[in-house]
Amino acid sequence: MRSRAPSIQSRTATFLLKRLVKREQAQDSSVGTVRRAVNTFMWLTPRQSGVKVFPSRQAQLPGEWVVCPQAEAGRLVLYLHGGGYFFGSPQSHRPLTTRLSRLSASRVLALRYRLAPEYPFPSAIEDAARAYCTLLSQGVLPEKIVLAGDSAGGGLALATLLSLKDHGVPLPAGAICFSPWTDLAVTGESVHRNADRCAMFQEGALHRAARQYLGGVSPYHPLASPIYANLEGLPPLLIHVSDTELLTDDSRRIVEYARLAGVQARIEVYPDQPHVWQLFSLLPEALDSLQKAATAVKEWTGAVRPAVATLLRS
Repeated sequence: MRSRAPSIQSRTATFLLKRLVKREQAQDSSVGTVRRAVNTFMWLTPRQSGVKVFPSRQAQLPGEWVVCPQAEAGRLVLYLHGGGYFFGSPQSHRPLTTRLSRLSASRVLALRYRLAPEYPFPSAIEDAARAYCTLLSQGVLPEKIVLAGDSAGGGLALATLLSLKDHGVPLPAGAICFSPWTDLAVTGESVHRNADRCAMFQEGALHRAARQYLGGVSPYHPLASPIYANLEGLPPLLIHVSDTELLTDDSRRIVEYARLAGVQARIEVYPDQPHVWQLFSLLPEALDSLQKAATAVKEWTGAVRPAVATLLRS
């Protein structure tokens, strides 16, 4: 648990989000309205300069490539954006993916997976697993790939690992999850404990998003909610979450269960941050989190010796 007080930038972001985002969730807005509002909001956030962004032309790899000048050709992050499985895009998450590319010296493929309710579970998992297998077929080594994602995309990254494991596909070097949504049954105690503290969500919004994605499937299905899955055999995990989120316990429990299954899982809980604060480039805590994520990418793919990486994290 980090003890440092949140920055003035973070406190300001939390104040604004509570009034501009969380308050609106009292209304049952349409999917189209939410998509337009979020995409417009995210387009206003600054992006990392000096990083090339261009669309992927391959049908099996929809989305966009994010490549910094220092990117090593063999190292790749497959990034799965958040958005409750029904909104968000590679474009909306450029503030995060461009910075992650530069800090990790990696190519980033930000995947455009199919969204609910038009394409319910398990469409997103099928798309992510297909993209990963396509990368392998093109000669990218699994030990040079890291899966990453935020919120629903973090849960999707874990579900993709489970699907790949079930099908006997060589797993990537590791997975990084920012505030992952791992329990679509919404049973975490933090959902109630942090009801007033969370800057982004009301509980009802989680239930609505879960119903849209599940399309009638049980929220306890292990590929929909990875906390109910057998996590044995997964690669190393790094999870960052805030202590004021509705989803705090989604992160804490998945790490607990992963460790019990013998998985190397690390968690860092940041105080008083908004959900997926890594998207907000002006927050010092965003840079701190992404620097540690980048160190993990380099460590897992062999660019940083574990002993050095430990010193960098201390």
